[in-house]
Amino acid sequence: MKPFLIAALLAMIAGQAHALSCRRPDPIDTFKQVAAAPESYFVLYGELTFDGPVPASPATIPAQFRGKGLTREGFTSDYVSPVNLQIECVASWCGSARSGGDALYFVQATEPPVTMVAGACGGMIFPDPSQAVLDMLTSCMQGGACSAQPLE
Repeated sequence: MKPFLIAALLAMIAGQAHALSCRRPDPIDTFKQVAAAPESYFVLYGELTFDGPVPASPATIPAQFRGKGLTREGFTSDYVSPVNLQIECVASWCGSARSGGDALYFVQATEPPVTMVAGACGGMIFPDPSQAVLDMLTSCMQGGACSAQPLE
């Protein structure tokens, strides 16, 4: 019985470690993924504000977004709306977001309020994107060059 318990414990730990093996998220790769998804997405750039710290457990936080949506001309469409910030966790690792400061958000297009997802491995929220990233996303939206390299 003891070997079975040890094997089960090792399998559980290995499963958690595997679940936490996150690939470094990249906004251009995320753009390509959401562009290929059957659902529609908004690509938003601006400031998310909410009260209090981000919880260390799954939660949905009411927030406010003020910024711009990506169009073929760039980040030109005003987007000001209440939103929900959904914190997702895997084991003891949870996603995060900050209140204030500019960030890039990939958000499934639904009826307002949309939900911004802070996943444990990231990938849908990118704080402080460079102008090169914003320009490349515009190029991607226009059907032009769409490569993460050599962006920093």
